[in-house]
Amino acid sequence: MIYLVQRLILNQYAWTKPSPGRIGAAGEGDYVKENGFGHEDWNFNYELAIADHIFGYAYYEPISDKKAELFQFVFATYQSSRWYLAGFYLDTTFAPDGPPPDSRVLKEKARHLLELKALNSLGKPWSSLTEAEIIRKLEKEARWLRWKVRVKNAIRLPVPIEIPHRIYNTRNYHLTRPQGISRSTFDALRQLSNKTVLPEDDDEAAFPEGRELFLKHRARERNPAVVRHAKTLFLRRHGRFFCQACGFDFERVYGELGRGVIEAHHTTPVSELSSGAKTKVSDIALICPNCHRMVHRKRPWLTINQLQTILK
Repeated sequence: MIYLVQRLILNQYAWTKPSPGRIGAAGEGDYVKENGFGHEDWNFNYELAIADHIFGYAYYEPISDKKAELFQFVFATYQSSRWYLAGFYLDTTFAPDGPPPDSRVLKEKARHLLELKALNSLGKPWSSLTEAEIIRKLEKEARWLRWKVRVKNAIRLPVPIEIPHRIYNTRNYHLTRPQGISRSTFDALRQLSNKTVLPEDDDEAAFPEGRELFLKHRARERNPAVVRHAKTLFLRRHGRFFCQACGFDFERVYGELGRGVIEAHHTTPVSELSSGAKTKVSDIALICPNCHRMVHRKRPWLTINQLQTILK
């Protein structure tokens, strides 16, 4: 097992897509200053997963006899002269050839770069390219996305948290390459992540079993492949999205603004899943945010039928 800390460039979209305004910016790496983005800008975009795995970026290649190891990545940012914990890749493997070709992922990334272009935030190597050319260039550079991690093990903190000097500190503020750390430092950073303040829409209070189970459960509910398939089957069957508990239809009430608004609820708690269990479409219910919170507020969890009875 190898433990590493990697600095992430600052990102206003929580590393789900590139941020604007970074061409030539001080404090960024040469690639970012020239191109306006970095491949790590997508490190926590669960929608870009391929076969339930994220292929993330870190400027590091293990030596030959270490390539088969499992790697534990800590991602951190540096700002205002302090280090901040941003997230983790747990049980990560090295994929020397990068991800398999996936047109959906490439098209989505190209769309993000075209958004940067519209804001005059895409560097010269990209800004003169057509969408098709951007896709081809992204496909070529995908070979550098060599860190393969399961969606459930790519844990982004809802809010970055300041790292006390006693846990971790280094004068190497750039960390263009991952830096090795001890198991004890890694464990201390994992413990620190449990103290992160959550935004209001993440109802951790519904998980008295602890934050670790909360984060794992949320990762399952945001598994992009399963959720996308569940939504596709639901639309095919019903022709519209509505809450399976209360029947609320956001599009009918809010019009275009509400189109596609629905949440995925994993009906089986993580604590009840067997080791290695996979999420199936049949495990997912599509419900509104209000009903989602109510389902989670009771132990054992309410079933959809039980919640319907309460509503009646």
